[in-house]
Amino acid sequence: MFNKIYETLIGNKVVAVVRTNSYEEAKEISEGAILGGFKVIEITMSVPDAPKLIGELKEKYNDLCIGAGTVLSKNEVDECIKNKADFIVSPCFDEEIIEYCKEKKTLIIPGLMIMSEVNKARKLGLEFIKVFPGNVVGKAFVGAVKSIFPDLKVMPTGGVNKENINEWFKSGANCTGIGSDLNKAYKVNGFDGVKNYCEGVTEEIK
Repeated sequence: MFNKIYETLIGNKVVAVVRTNSYEEAKEISEGAILGGFKVIEITMSVPDAPKLIGELKEKYNDLCIGAGTVLSKNEVDECIKNKADFIVSPCFDEEIIEYCKEKKTLIIPGLMIMSEVNKARKLGLEFIKVFPGNVVGKAFVGAVKSIFPDLKVMPTGGVNKENINEWFKSGANCTGIGSDLNKAYKVNGFDGVKNYCEGVTEEIK
C-alpha cells in the first residue's frame, strides 16, 4: 500500500525533521532544506499550526513527500491527514495511534528504542520504524534490529548529522532523519545556512 512512500524515503535516504516554535522559521527551514536537495520533510507538531504548514508545502511542492512528526493523538492524525500529510511519525510506541493510522490507511512510523517494541511493531504489520533517540540507543542497536528483523526498514533520528550520516547507513539504516543541525544552521545563517547545510548532506550521501 505504501510502496511509493517507502521508495521515496529509502531512495532519498534523509528526512528533514523540522522542529521549532515559530511557523515562519519552520517554513524557511523547510524550504531551505528543499532547495538544498531534500525531497522528504517532516513537520513536527511542536511547530505552531503544523498541519497548516504541511498543507501549504504540499500545495507548493506536490511532488515532494511531506509528513507529520511528534503526532500523539487521533485528533492530530485527523488534522494532518486533512492537510494531505504523506506519512505520520510518532516519537514512541503507541498502539492506539498505530491502529488508528492503519484504519485511516495512512503510513505510521513509530519511534522505538527497545527490541520488544520493535517486535510488537512488526507483529502489528509495520514495515518501517523509526529508531529514536538515535544518539541514546546508538548505531549498534540499528545493526542489531536489522540482524534480527532484516525485512524491517529502519530510520534513526536524533544524533544524525552530516559528519556521521554514512556511519548510520553502514550500521544498517535505510533512511535517516536530521533535525537539530538544521536549527543550528538556521540560527547561524538563516535560510541560506539551511540550504547550504542540506546541499552538503546531499553531496555526502551520493
